[in-house]
Amino acid sequence: MLKVSVIVCVYNGEHGIGSALDSIKNQTLRDWECIICDDGSTDNTWEIVRDFTKQGGERFVCIRNQENRGPAYARNRCIEAASGEYIAIQDADDISLPERFAKQVEFLDANRGVSAVGTYAILMNDAGEKWGINKPPRIPVKESWIKGPQVIHASTMIRKEDLLHVGKYDETLRKAEDYDLWIRFLEKGYRIETIPEILYCICSDIFAYGRKGMDVRIKEIIVRYRTMKKLSIPCYYAIYLLKPIFLGALPSGLLRRYHHYFFSKNLL
Repeated sequence: MLKVSVIVCVYNGEHGIGSALDSIKNQTLRDWECIICDDGSTDNTWEIVRDFTKQGGERFVCIRNQENRGPAYARNRCIEAASGEYIAIQDADDISLPERFAKQVEFLDANRGVSAVGTYAILMNDAGEKWGINKPPRIPVKESWIKGPQVIHASTMIRKEDLLHVGKYDETLRKAEDYDLWIRFLEKGYRIETIPEILYCICSDIFAYGRKGMDVRIKEIIVRYRTMKKLSIPCYYAIYLLKPIFLGALPSGLLRRYHHYFFSKNLL
């Protein structure tokens, strides 16, 4: 059995997918395969992905959806095609640093009670400039999950057996599907932790933090409410249910300054 199956779902990602796949090819761990699902792209993504499969041989497997079905559906198709013991998530416009897979495999092999492990991530804008670092808690307490996801989903490596046991991603969700997945992990008693080391690069401009629509924020509230109920979180944490609406009401410029301060302080 292969050690790691990397899954990448991409939609109209022609500008970032090449760098993402290069970062997979450059991993120090060599025991991996990469399953890529083009989720109905209308740009040149499919051509770029096909070129990589030709260059990478059997390591790269290509799947194509004829129409855009959303990230949950695309990731589930990749999981169904995967043969690895562990599933590594990779976003199509991000970069995994060379030792990421090796260190996560080492961690999961040594910590059998942990089902999923993420990493810290550097935040980089379109010009290639570092503007922040995302440092989730190493071992989040149960109550903190009502505040939002406590791990960087795109940086995680997951035990495939446990992922199948919780039912994979909920394909009815187009947003917050990762948050929903983690709550089902916790509901089963599975542990989720973070390696306190920068092993991932999120290529996202600060302007991206002002773009969530109110419909997305309402879905976040619903997932937070389910989180509180499923994990039996005390009712006085209910104030955090309103956080998405509060942030959505802020002017986009102020919201960006808030996120810039929150993540840029970790650079110091």
